[in-house]
This record gives sequence, C-alpha cells and structure tokens, in this order.
Amino acid sequence: MPLPNDPQVSKGELHIPLDDDFDLPASSVGGSVNRYEAASEFMPRSIWTERILAMRSEVERTVPILGKWWLGSLAIISTIAALALRLVALDRLPGEMYGDIAIVYEYVAAIRARQWPTYFVLSAGPLYHYLITPLVSLAGFDFLGLKVASVTVSLAVLAGLFALGRELVDPELGLLAVFVGGVSSWLLIFSRLGNSQILVPVLTAAALYFCARVVRRGSMRDALLCGAISTLGLYVYPQSFLLAPVIFVILLWFYFTRQGVSRGHLIAFVSISALCALLFVRIVIRDPHTFFHGYIGSKLAPETGIAATFLANTLHSMLALHVHGDSNFRSNPASLPELDPLSGLLFLLGLAFWLRPERRHLSPLLLIPLLLLQLPSILVLGFPQEVPSASRMLAIAPLAYLLVASGIWWPLHALRRYLWQTHVAALVVLLIILVLNSYRYFTVYADGLPDHNTPFGRLIADYLDGLPANTHAFIVDCCWGQAGQPEPKGIQYGGQTVVSHGLVELHSLDLTCPRLQSLPQPSVLIWEPDVALPAFALGVCPGLLRPETHMSAEGLPVFRSSAASSP
Repeated sequence: MPLPNDPQVSKGELHIPLDDDFDLPASSVGGSVNRYEAASEFMPRSIWTERILAMRSEVERTVPILGKWWLGSLAIISTIAALALRLVALDRLPGEMYGDIAIVYEYVAAIRARQWPTYFVLSAGPLYHYLITPLVSLAGFDFLGLKVASVTVSLAVLAGLFALGRELVDPELGLLAVFVGGVSSWLLIFSRLGNSQILVPVLTAAALYFCARVVRRGSMRDALLCGAISTLGLYVYPQSFLLAPVIFVILLWFYFTRQGVSRGHLIAFVSISALCALLFVRIVIRDPHTFFHGYIGSKLAPETGIAATFLANTLHSMLALHVHGDSNFRSNPASLPELDPLSGLLFLLGLAFWLRPERRHLSPLLLIPLLLLQLPSILVLGFPQEVPSASRMLAIAPLAYLLVASGIWWPLHALRRYLWQTHVAALVVLLIILVLNSYRYFTVYADGLPDHNTPFGRLIADYLDGLPANTHAFIVDCCWGQAGQPEPKGIQYGGQTVVSHGLVELHSLDLTCPRLQSLPQPSVLIWEPDVALPAFALGVCPGLLRPETHMSAEGLPVFRSSAASSP
C-alpha cells in the first residue's frame, strides 16, 4: 500500500492492492478519493479509514493538472455537442407532423383542457404527456414545441448516463457516456422526434442508477426510489412494461450472490412497485381490449410457428447494434446498425472490460438488462418484419452507450503512463464518433424521410395561414405524398390560424359541380399536384376553379389549390 510520500502518489496515481473480486485502479485523471471511498464499502472499515483520512488532502493536491483539464474539457465538449445536435435546424428536421405526433398533440390538448385522461392511445400511455405539458406551455403548443419538449426530456437521459457511469466507475466514465449518448444518431432521432418513446431510456437509466446504489450502498431509500421509478414504465410504452420485472431480476441476482442486497430491499422494492402499479391495473381493467386484443395484443399473435419466429426475432435483435438495424425510416437511417462502426467496436471492447474478473461482480447491472430489455422487440411475433425495432429497443440505449464509453475508458487507464498521447487519441476517437453520427442523422436519416424531408403538411398550413380568417379550407383525397403525407391533422395542428385549424376533408367521388357550388364562401380547395382538377366530375363545369401549383423551396410540386368560385 503506497503512502502519501510514495513516488506513485506524487504522480497522482495511487495503486491499492485489492483482491481479485474488486479492482479499483487509481485514475490519473481525477476522482481518486471517491474511488477509495467506494472501495471502503467492500473492505473492512478498519483497514481503510485511517489511510483514507491521511491521504485525502494529499491526493487532492497532487491530482495532475492534465486530469482536471481533461475532465473539465470533456464536460464542456459533451454538453456543447449534445445541445448543438439537438437544436440545430430543429424547426425543419424532422419537418412532418405525422400520426404518432398528432396523438401526442391531442393528448396534451386534453390535459390542457383539464380532462385528465389516463387512457392508452395505440401503445402510448399517459405519463409522458403529463410530464411535457408544462414544457409545451412554455415552448409553444405546436409541432416545434413538442420537439423542444422531447429534446428537454432527452437531456435527462444524459444526466442519468452520467450518474450511472459515475456510480459504477467514476465521473470520467460518466462523461464519456454522456458524449457518446449525446451524439449517437439512435438517441438523437428520438430526442428530436417529439414522440413519447424518449421517456423510456430516461426511466431505464434512472432505475439502474438507484439499483446500483442499492447494490453498492445498501440504502433502503434507494430501493424504494428504484421500485417507484421502474414501475413508472407501465405508464409510458409497452417496451417499458418489463422495466420493473427486469430490475427485480437484477436485485434477486445480487441477493442470491450475497452482494449488498437484503431481503428487506426486495420487500421494499416489491411493495412500492405494487403500490405504483395500482393505477395501471385500473387502466387495464377499464380497457382490456387495448392490451389483449387491440394494437398492443395484436403484436404478440404469431403469423407462423412461435418457436421459429422467436428465434428469428432474437437473432435480428442481437444483430441490430452492429449489423442491420431498424428499417423504419422514422426511427433509423436506412436500416443502418443502431451504433456507428467505431462505437460498435468500442461496445465489444467495453463488453470485454465488464467481463474481466475484477469487474465481473458488477457486470449483471449492465448485462442482465441489456439482454432482457430486448424482449419487447423480440416478442413482436405477429409482425416479424418489424424486428429489429429501434423504438422497442430504446430501453437498452443507455446500456449500449455505457459499454461504448467503457471501451474508451479502459485503454485510457491501461495506458496511463502515456498520458498526453492517450488523451489526444481519445479526443480523436470522440471526434470520429461525432462526425459519423452527424452524417448518419443530418444526411442519411434526413434524406430517408418522406419526400426527402419535404414537409407537405407544414407548407399547406403556411399557405392557409396566409388566407383571410373567414376562408373555409377543404382538402381533397389527402395523403398523396410518400408515407401518406400530408395528414390532415398535421395541417390542422401545424397551422396557426382558424383557417388551417378548420380544414375539412372531402372525397373526390363526392365532389360534383353542385357540391362545389354549395360550399360556403369564400372557400379554397387543396389537392394533389399531379392532377389538373381535384375531381373528375368537375371537368363538366369549367370556370369554377383556377388551379395553382405550389412548389417546395427545392422545386418539388407539393399541392394544388384554387378558390371555389360561386356560379
């Protein structure tokens, strides 16, 4: 055991010989005292107390300047990168308000009207909408406001990543995880989408943080918080329904291996989880069809043999991070793996790091949820073409980023004698990850959105907002663009005036000359740009319409419009 005057101490490198079950290598980049305090929880207090107190002030004085500079710079770089990628061109990318975002809009509207809904719409639960309603009130109740709210929630994922990384290893790992998660295209997509799935990784990171504190500190309060937070997953999405059971499995593992979890912790976790689940039970009893036969239940019914589909889905999910990702253009760029190639390699290195004998005792905190939280994607037996799913696997994103960060942290500390060289190399690695993911999102993902991210609905809403307030707007045979855009609700909720909000749908087969002449005045019709008239029957009554084609800034025909003239 080196004393404060040991040459290793003067370098800021304190090496404490520990047994094979627990290795706390001293960091040359800060956090040394905290790591001794962490070590004291696994060793008899009589061995550690005097030495920690004697060395505390000396250690704090001898931390290298480079270490302080590195941690400070890493915190600043991570914050700037995460905020910049989330806010740049947020009003334009993504540009289209589609059906799932309309659900969020309508749910928040019901809350703002003090109707206090608690139902599930398709698979979206109530918690996220209640959480963002105050944010939307500040940011604006429109598509941009919904996106600002989801960006804000995504920052809580990064805060959870930092807390979990610091709890498991040290602040440096937490900051590296924040950078990786902050720039990753996988999390970035859901951060800017405006949809409620972004709350899933928040709950995962928070639940695992308090679970880690239970294991390492034995706190009963943390067991209660862990149970409450993980059970909140019942009110978000089906992919977070398993969060509380998975956390309970982790606690059981550490209970049976006698690593810090007692029977009292298990009882506290189960008790608070049962209490927090009462409202969910009431929701299911009130609307069982949604959960067992409707949108959620239909996903579980297999089209072919259960075993074969389950195995195929498992293989596809396991390959999603490195080989072939989600094919849904809204959730992922062009079927690319969820991790960029460099992050994928670092993920494997980080996995090896946590399987080392000296780290293995804490690895179930990461590896058990990494496997089990993929079940919501794997169990979509009725629609195997939807596997892998970036949204249903989103709960494991914090775990993936911690493993990637571990793949950077390990070489930094293994090669600590090459101080400047390793830190420069780490900065280069982080820069490459930033460039790769920026390209994946702002180029590949953006180009894969409907009509290359041309927002038909917003362009129509902007046109309608420029008309007199007493104009009546009608859209004929909607949804002529790619992926069914523009959706009428996207126009209504994306507009700012009563003209766009009052948009009415018409079917071309019902639109005849007498029907056109009976429309209230003044009226305007909107229809697809590839046909001369909104309905074939209007060809016999010329002069009632004067069509005009509207183009996007890139020269793409978006829609046609015409005032409906009186006879």
